[in-house]
Amino acid sequence: MQVNKIFRPIGTVLVVLLLSACSSEQSWLKPTGSAAGVPKDQNLAFEQYVSDSRSNIEQVLQKLRFVNSQSPYVGDYNAQQVAQMRGPFQIPDSAENKCSEQELGAGKGFLLIHGLTDSPYLLKGMAQSLHQAYPCSLVRAVLLPGHGTVVGDSLQMKYQDWQAITDYGVHSFQRMQDIDELYVLGFSTGTALAIKHLQQGNTDKIKGLILLSTAVKAKSDLAWMAGYVNLFKDWIGVNKERDAARYSSFSSNAGAQFYQLTKDLMSPKYEVDIPVLMAVSADDATINPEAAREFFCKYTTNQRKHLIWYRGYADSPTDNCAGVYEVERGELQQNHAGKHYKYANTSHPGISVGPADSHYGVAGVYRDCKAYEADGEKQWQACMQDTDSSIFGEKNIADMSTVLAGGYWRRATFNRQYQQLIQSIVCFADQDCNLNSILR
Repeated sequence: MQVNKIFRPIGTVLVVLLLSACSSEQSWLKPTGSAAGVPKDQNLAFEQYVSDSRSNIEQVLQKLRFVNSQSPYVGDYNAQQVAQMRGPFQIPDSAENKCSEQELGAGKGFLLIHGLTDSPYLLKGMAQSLHQAYPCSLVRAVLLPGHGTVVGDSLQMKYQDWQAITDYGVHSFQRMQDIDELYVLGFSTGTALAIKHLQQGNTDKIKGLILLSTAVKAKSDLAWMAGYVNLFKDWIGVNKERDAARYSSFSSNAGAQFYQLTKDLMSPKYEVDIPVLMAVSADDATINPEAAREFFCKYTTNQRKHLIWYRGYADSPTDNCAGVYEVERGELQQNHAGKHYKYANTSHPGISVGPADSHYGVAGVYRDCKAYEADGEKQWQACMQDTDSSIFGEKNIADMSTVLAGGYWRRATFNRQYQQLIQSIVCFADQDCNLNSILR
């Protein structure tokens, strides 16, 4: 009898999960059979990889998302434009078009690795800023397998394939005789891939790691359960997929793969002994910012190490060490290029994007208002409209009535202090530049 009492609620939960897993789904919530993957040939020209990937994304989107020739995305992007946003890229488009002046960055390479459910678009503005600072450098961004097409492809992706595409990206620079300095720039999940590659892959030419929204541990202490939930339920959260740059829904498998990738990173085994620059928001709602700060203090050992810590509403962390530079939250009222807006704190997804970005910026076409979708289209539309009461910020301000003051919360899709961040990265990639002169 006691056993039945114990297992009856568990059985009820399993039935609910199984029934929800069997419910009808939109076509883009299912695997396509054409998910982004890893080139079979490790020596495939990067330009060809970019072209093939974009073509595949466009074909999948045209078939599943543009069935009535109408764009499902905010901004009315067509399939080709979305493929260009989500696909891997290279600057300049052809490696043969690089200039050769050493003082303009010749010999430098930057490999950019995006985050979970994201796309290379979240690093494209940063890539353009890097190339502007170093016109003779080569900047490449890979697309993590399972990303870029439709979110249904996240149901079958594996973290080992993410590691494989990281290896491919690094190798694409290592076989180039005119590249002798490689900087790996990761965002979120991309940071974990960069750290793991440093210990498990070929590190030839890698001179430094740039780790934005450093993901060494998930925010939730229940992240380990994602693998078990994945056995019964495909989705942790389903949204309407209206963002042209990234997925909006989150699969159980995505969480499970992230946990498997990061579960052992807080260990001396993954000590980083080369120069490192990190940037983390204290209020980050996706990764564990305290763990990121602890990783910086305990497991980065090179003298040239810096952590840009964006203060928020969270309590001050206990870990402190040399190299930590704390940035004040700032005033709520902000101005960019004559446009006034409210910005409460730095968010996880916005850290790598500038306020001038045409999609995610202050005057961009997309606002992250999906938190209001469950309240109906009217509420979502109201959040999307530019008003004096709308506030950009991280998830924690959604429950702060004194901050919102009756306004709509938009998860911040840009970093108001982007300019300081990109200046820091540019300096970091110059071994003769004193980063302390910028971070003071």
